[in-house]
Amino acid sequence: MGQLSLRMADGTHVVVPSSLEAITTYVILEQEKWFEKEPAFLSNWLKPGMTALDIGANLGVYSLPMARMVGPEGRVFAYEPASEPRRLLALSKAKNGAANLHLVDAALSDSVRDGRLVLGASSELNSLDGDGPAETVRITSLDSEQSLRNWGPIDFVKIDAEGEEERILAGATAFFSEHSPLVMFEVKAGASQNDRLPSAFADKGFCIYRLLGGAPLLVPAQTGEPLDAYELNLFAAKPGRAAALARDGMLIETIPQWDLDDAARGKAQALFEAQPFAPIFAALSGGAIADDPVYRDALACYALWHSPELAWPVRYAALKRAYATLEPLCRTHASMPRLSTLARIASDLGHRNVAVNALRLVADVLKGGKGRIMEPFWPARPRFDHVAPGTDPVGWFVAAALEQLELSASYSSCFAASGVDLDWLAKQPLACTEIERRRILQHARAGQKVAVPSRLLSAASDHVNVKAWRAGAVPNTIVR
Repeated sequence: MGQLSLRMADGTHVVVPSSLEAITTYVILEQEKWFEKEPAFLSNWLKPGMTALDIGANLGVYSLPMARMVGPEGRVFAYEPASEPRRLLALSKAKNGAANLHLVDAALSDSVRDGRLVLGASSELNSLDGDGPAETVRITSLDSEQSLRNWGPIDFVKIDAEGEEERILAGATAFFSEHSPLVMFEVKAGASQNDRLPSAFADKGFCIYRLLGGAPLLVPAQTGEPLDAYELNLFAAKPGRAAALARDGMLIETIPQWDLDDAARGKAQALFEAQPFAPIFAALSGGAIADDPVYRDALACYALWHSPELAWPVRYAALKRAYATLEPLCRTHASMPRLSTLARIASDLGHRNVAVNALRLVADVLKGGKGRIMEPFWPARPRFDHVAPGTDPVGWFVAAALEQLELSASYSSCFAASGVDLDWLAKQPLACTEIERRRILQHARAGQKVAVPSRLLSAASDHVNVKAWRAGAVPNTIVR
């Protein structure tokens, strides 16, 4: 199989297999970033001089950007046992000039031994468990690596080992006695959620956090609490590390008691009316002020979530209050504006499943041609806060809702068929370039020979791999 050099939106070069069956190849062509939310958090937190471990590095969508974030004075150790992804990662390391990225040809578990790595249909699915084609690999443990490498302080550890996480933790007693990193661990692989893993971290003195969907902010997650169906990763931090993150404005340790009083309502309404899209509500009977007092309070709480003048804990309390107010209202008195606002609030809070279901209801109403916009609302997709509605606010609303549905209903269109008519949506003037890429990639992955549209042959701020598209390097595409 050949290889392809792609760029992510942050400028990182990644060498990937030249196949749309390879998950990383497809996702970077589609989204120009990895599909998880955690890289955006790390880009805000990791600093020059830090040391990070990437356990389960695969093709480097985490370790390559991290090497840039920690700078020449920092270090990243990338553990990748499989020979082919490690070979491609070495090429990416050279292409990025990442001399501080150290590749380790080993898998992590609870002891030192040789093992059998079962090769998945795509390298992201390789595992130490299972049957099928495999290669013999070296296995080690964090305790053994600590003894061998005599590391200094470790700031961050990512553990994504396709079910091996508990054994990695079992082999890290001395490591975690010596170090207090922030740990990001995979809690869900495929359809299986590992409910034991958060408790295992808690037993070692860690508190558990989850990352919000709408801000680079970690919030408490109680062990045993149900997780959103889309949640793949959690974070673990000992009290000292958590306190440092809280001082940096990256973590909330406790949620304050907070009430929405009349002064806060007035401030929130002013914030809402200052949004670039707010003038479209002038035609409504109440303008930008909702008639229903419950919905009005939900809008107010969400506006305060956006207030930079408030401390993060207060903003988070307002976000939670917005959701607790609007979600039950939509169960009994839903409307298009309310569902759009609920989708936005739920997405920011990390309740992605609720957001997707709300947008599916919007899509169903739109298909029936019965949708009406009689109340103010927040657009479902954040980027539409700054996209001028022009003379067609209804088209603006529809584009925001359907684009957000397409981009949030699955991690990537390589995992599930679109629930939106991409041929129609891609033609809408406000649709983002990713919608066009998704449309073409789905046809190409299905084996169809598809012509690259002119939009994908022009460079843009949201289309950084234009050279690959122009060169016909995307499998099953034709450039005319």
